[in-house]
Amino acid sequence: MKKIPDILQDCLSLCGGREAWGQTLYLMRRERLFAAIYIAGTAVAIASALMVANILHLRMGSFYPSVHRDRTVYVNANFEDARGYYLGYGFSRLAVEEMFGRLRCAELVCALAGDEYVYDIKACAEVGKQEVPVHPKFTDPDFFRLYPFRFVAGGAYTEESMEHGDRCVVITEDLARRLSLGNLNDGETGGIVGSTILLNYLPYRVIGVVRAASSLLMDCSADVYMPYTVSDSRGVYQNERVSYVGGLQVRVLLKRGYGHEDLREELEVLWAKYDAMRKSARAEEIKWRLFVDPHWAKTLNFIDSNRTTMSLLHNLALPALLMLLFLLLPAINLSGMVSNRMEGRLAEMGVRKAFGANRGVLLRQVIQENLVLTLLGGLAGYVLSWLIIAAIRNHPMFLAMFERDGEPVHQVSLQLDMFLSPSMFLIAFVCCAVLNLMAALMPAWKSLKKPIVESLNQKK
Repeated sequence: MKKIPDILQDCLSLCGGREAWGQTLYLMRRERLFAAIYIAGTAVAIASALMVANILHLRMGSFYPSVHRDRTVYVNANFEDARGYYLGYGFSRLAVEEMFGRLRCAELVCALAGDEYVYDIKACAEVGKQEVPVHPKFTDPDFFRLYPFRFVAGGAYTEESMEHGDRCVVITEDLARRLSLGNLNDGETGGIVGSTILLNYLPYRVIGVVRAASSLLMDCSADVYMPYTVSDSRGVYQNERVSYVGGLQVRVLLKRGYGHEDLREELEVLWAKYDAMRKSARAEEIKWRLFVDPHWAKTLNFIDSNRTTMSLLHNLALPALLMLLFLLLPAINLSGMVSNRMEGRLAEMGVRKAFGANRGVLLRQVIQENLVLTLLGGLAGYVLSWLIIAAIRNHPMFLAMFERDGEPVHQVSLQLDMFLSPSMFLIAFVCCAVLNLMAALMPAWKSLKKPIVESLNQKK
């Protein structure tokens, strides 16, 4: 147990020319166990909070090539006749061209086939070679404007390819490697464009190679992209009774300044005009239920919502409370540690008061010490969160968080821009720093209120 002369010597050494940060580092070296526990507790708190924040970031943030998520709206509709008989779910090519082509609030519109075609497709370079399972997307050419992929070679298919239903495909670099189509590691891509691959033993011409999107980006990731007219052999994209009903899902990139409610209002008006003309021609009324979802409403599905701003806040409340809980519990535990530590430093504080240090100076020292420890713990938590995600990125429970409409997520690779978000770290760190400071200041303030004589006699 230190005596008053030893504490006096420590205080004099601290005040004898050392800078404020040097004092803090000196105290950290002197109380290594406390510093280690404090840093570890802060690291675990921030790592836990960042895990929740990263999942939200992955769901809502913009990453290559899904760089327009803040303005992307997903549109679909369910159609029934007057007797309630189901007619279809989705739009036809005619509806995409006529109804969506008239939208004033849309910068561009793209259409995709439904999910009934995305399973059980295998690819190989030629008959007899190894087959690999692939995940396809059936799209139109505007898909590559909504999602600006980086083409390593070649380019996207055109409207002419759509009209003729050409069997042309855009593939990823990863698939090209798995099929041994050229040596991409040496930059040899010229031989890939124009070559033929077999999808379920049907020949398709490769017209472009793109840098792959992470499979966590379910809105745009795939191994193979092709015109949806290729898969329209059964005419599923054109209903026989209602020309605007088909099997296409529509995505709209809104012009800046417009919201999804503006899009809904325009579509309601255009559908009413179409339905009125159709009813006068065939005396048949068609009912529809329109779904217009901004990206956050499509991905934040914790609680059913009506796609309003209040619904966004409602959906974010659950993960926000979870993050606060992760940050608050360690702060409460650290409060007890700081209280015990301050009791052990009462004699030191009494000596510093005797040499003229007021309560404000001592409180600033306590704040500074905790900020340094919190910063070190925050950096350690940042690294720890990355290591945790790296360890669980292919676990089924983690991948299940990103499934949409029953579409499975495959093995993923980590991209720095997706997981290392400075803004998420800054938010988590500031919250943690505030809670830690509150936990440190309360016991420090209580201890520093004690008279100098009582503090000096504390360690006799």
